[in-house]
Amino acid sequence: MAPVVVGIGGVATVNEIPERKLELIRKLLAVAEHPNTGAAEAAVYLEKACALMSAYGVEQAVLADSGQVCDDVDQLTIEVGNPYQPDRRSLLAGVASALRCRTIYRKVGAVSRVQIVGYRSDLDLVEMLFTSLCLQMASAVVREPVPSGHTTISFRKSWMAGYANRVCERLRAAGSAAAREADRAGAPGGGRSTDLVLRDRVAEVGRVYERMFPHVRRAGRRTMSDWSGWAGGRAAGDRADLGGSRLGAPSRAAISR
Repeated sequence: MAPVVVGIGGVATVNEIPERKLELIRKLLAVAEHPNTGAAEAAVYLEKACALMSAYGVEQAVLADSGQVCDDVDQLTIEVGNPYQPDRRSLLAGVASALRCRTIYRKVGAVSRVQIVGYRSDLDLVEMLFTSLCLQMASAVVREPVPSGHTTISFRKSWMAGYANRVCERLRAAGSAAAREADRAGAPGGGRSTDLVLRDRVAEVGRVYERMFPHVRRAGRRTMSDWSGWAGGRAAGDRADLGGSRLGAPSRAAISR
């Protein structure tokens, strides 16, 4: 990925995460994803990586609001395949929402084609973080013993639901903490409060999303027949490394989240 490019009038164009930040986040994620990394060690890298990612998102939002960088609403498409396609799709939708983006999907053959609408800087984070979390989740769920009397599929589905739930809670909390810290430190560019800037970005993403997809139906709430893995999944979500980002309009039948 290329670094920020400075354009006419000294306004930077945010197309991708600056290389130095990307490389640092990648290194943190690589430790968390390694099969020999213990839960305690991964947690140490988690807090630093999560803080870097959240601070970056807030910084770009405030700089764009003050006109110092150009960070426009864009879209990103990610194809989610098997196994456990609905569970990984839900994880992607949750991560995107926590990072101020909106998602919609449609089935195309054997895969789900998920379109994500958001500011470019946030889309970069969504892509990288989802890729990493998929690896972490897949590695952790197969190590979790299935209790006697429970089927493997139903147990793992409830485990992954708990995992995604906890990860997204943590992402939202990290974003709120980064916004408070930016205001305390004096956010770059000055001007409006960080909370107001972020609220306006969410609203603008919503307006663009509604224009792009005016005729969609919402997905029904997922039901689960076995909640035995929920607590274990949430506990694993506490250990997940949230370090950040490596990684045509749908028909009327498309599903929004």
